[in-house]
Amino acid sequence: MLYQVRKLVKKFGNTSVLKNINLEIKENEKIVIIGPSGSGKSTLLRCLNLLEKPTSGSIYYHGKNLDDKLYKNIQGKIGMVFQNYQLFDNLTVIDNLTLAPVLNKLMSKEEAISKARRYLRQIHLEDKENSYPMDLSGGQKQRVAIIRSLMMNPEVILFDEPTSALDPEMIGEVLSLILEVSKEKITMIVVTHELNFAQEFATRVIFMDHGKIVEEGDKEQIFKHPRTNRLQQFLSNIQ
Repeated sequence: MLYQVRKLVKKFGNTSVLKNINLEIKENEKIVIIGPSGSGKSTLLRCLNLLEKPTSGSIYYHGKNLDDKLYKNIQGKIGMVFQNYQLFDNLTVIDNLTLAPVLNKLMSKEEAISKARRYLRQIHLEDKENSYPMDLSGGQKQRVAIIRSLMMNPEVILFDEPTSALDPEMIGEVLSLILEVSKEKITMIVVTHELNFAQEFATRVIFMDHGKIVEEGDKEQIFKHPRTNRLQQFLSNIQ
């Protein structure tokens, strides 16, 4: 089992954002988390790589308690793709891609450049390696952010609403890349409002509301045979 989440609670002040979350995630699963804004989706994602520390409860990664010490030892194994790209504005595309794997001694500078160029060719941005983020479109920035995560040879990549900051015409190119990456043996967990993408991508869908997991199952069950009134209402509103 890759992740085991037990009785996870996250509070900000007196506000409970996650309420007694229990969840198991197997290796190579492709999971989509859906739900209304403010339901705790992004907070759960951020807890899975310790960007947010749980208030109580436990998160286990490969059976070991996920704390600061373990996270340091598995540096790079948990990748994260943010809404707003989080590229270094003062670095070129090639330097954004090679910085972390070289600093973490996963590969030499020459190996990192070769790998980065291979990925850039795959996403048709090989002519942008010496460009800076300010010279890229939103869709290009997000595709670079995705392959930056892949540069670290991750076991899991967490995507926090990766298309929410994009213009409509750019959404498709980013979702297409995520679908392409999903063919690899990587666990992927995506928070998104793109339900058509979810139905194509997911092996399992989790529906959250008010800080709780209300319903989960395969995409057929969630989208065509929802059990709870709340999920039925959510899908009706979205569609």
